[in-house]
Amino acid sequence: MRYLTLILCLLAAPLAAAPPRKPHPAAGLAIASIKIETHNVFDTDVPPENKLVYKAANYVHIKTFDPVIERELLFDVGDIYDPALIEETERNLRTLGFIRRAEISATINKQGTVDVIVRTYDSWTLEIVANFKRAGGSTSIKAGLAEHNVLGQGKSVSAVYSRDGGAESKSFAYKDVQFLHYKRLQYSMVALTAPGNQNFSVSLNRPFYASIAPRAAGGTVSYASTAVGAGVSRRVGEAGANYGIAFATSTERTRRVNFGLLTHRAQSNGQVPDLEQLTFLKLGAEWQELDFLTVRRIQNFTHDEDYNLGLGIVPTVAWAPKLSALGTTQAQIIPRIDVTKGFTWSNQLVLLKSGLTSKYVNGANGNRIASVDAAYFLRALRFQTLAFHAGLDLGWRLDSANQLVLGEINGLRGYGLSEFSGERRFLFNIEDRIYVYDDLFRLLDIGAVAFFDSGYVWPAATVVRAADLKNSVGLGLRVAPSRSGSNSPVRIDVAFPLSHHSSRSMWSLSILAGQAF
Repeated sequence: MRYLTLILCLLAAPLAAAPPRKPHPAAGLAIASIKIETHNVFDTDVPPENKLVYKAANYVHIKTFDPVIERELLFDVGDIYDPALIEETERNLRTLGFIRRAEISATINKQGTVDVIVRTYDSWTLEIVANFKRAGGSTSIKAGLAEHNVLGQGKSVSAVYSRDGGAESKSFAYKDVQFLHYKRLQYSMVALTAPGNQNFSVSLNRPFYASIAPRAAGGTVSYASTAVGAGVSRRVGEAGANYGIAFATSTERTRRVNFGLLTHRAQSNGQVPDLEQLTFLKLGAEWQELDFLTVRRIQNFTHDEDYNLGLGIVPTVAWAPKLSALGTTQAQIIPRIDVTKGFTWSNQLVLLKSGLTSKYVNGANGNRIASVDAAYFLRALRFQTLAFHAGLDLGWRLDSANQLVLGEINGLRGYGLSEFSGERRFLFNIEDRIYVYDDLFRLLDIGAVAFFDSGYVWPAATVVRAADLKNSVGLGLRVAPSRSGSNSPVRIDVAFPLSHHSSRSMWSLSILAGQAF
């Protein structure tokens, strides 16, 4: 009985939440003042961080300027205080790569109005890219430099050299989330070159930045040239524009409609040149209930994570009619619908998502995929998370370029990168995630994992049996930068395949970014 009581107490422990916050003042009062307090990466006012190395790091890092934070606020002086907008602003700030923590507090002053204090804590944004990845017997490296908060203005720039197996590439990227200092106007540019391959893209967007945003608009242009054989290349150019309208905006739900136009032109040379030219008319909708939960130790380690548990339904359709006036070479219809929902109780969290997509080309239906995915997290102990995942994908009439694949790179550790392919896919994972040390040397979060993976991919016409499943077990190390913006770990896993697999060595080492699911 004593042990049963202990187990029940552990199961009743609350899901790892963010530190408790002060209660909000009552809604309806006017905001009299807003004070912004930005903090550097290290707090040298406290003894553990009052050291030369941390002071030097702060000196190198340029702290985010107040106007950058101010442009992200969903409220202003004179507005009526709304706790929902305060919490949404916090969530928006946490999505910025140069902010690792955001806190907003409010107090009622003697005049009966509200004073608001916005506190942000910078992440370490200067990144020396020196990544090594080995999975499924293939080795990849990256080397370069990136800065995600240039001169404290929230801009990001990177230059990276990569080698994936025998393929080399060089890339340059620039992103500005407040282009020309305009609130929430996002500009990005990416250029990638490799022997025989070039990719360039530019986009300018003002998205639905908040639940109360009335509209969204933007556009993008891209070009790619790829060598597909001796003396044969394929060039693809795309240009698109989109516009969105929100109906009855509120902090409780979103109701939106999106319109878009996308032109696509692909041409190959060679002995038999071919041309593909399409003009897509795009229509989408979004129906989303807003019910956010802020927790820790789900995907990250010590940073707050925000999950929307509300029901979300997002249908979209892209239609390219075959019209000589548009120069289109074929008719296409690409419908899609995605549904998400979350649940939480006591110390448990469940995240569900499903989707259905298809493609009609000149009236023929193909590449149809139905997917169901579920993740369950149990926080029975403070420094432990039990994580379960199951996913099922069913495909019909998939062409060779759209086969479902499974392997080390997408959840089945101990096997090749994309070793198995077919039209049906099942994957099941269990992980026991242990959080060993938080903020080691004020730099790293350390964790360990024990895992079991099981999955299989098979043709549509084949009946699958339990004996066909490919299984593996293993142990892993998780290392996450505690002062970074994402706090997402690097995972180092050693897996042992339980199914007969004589073509490779039994043990497999993978070094990848992010959690396995």
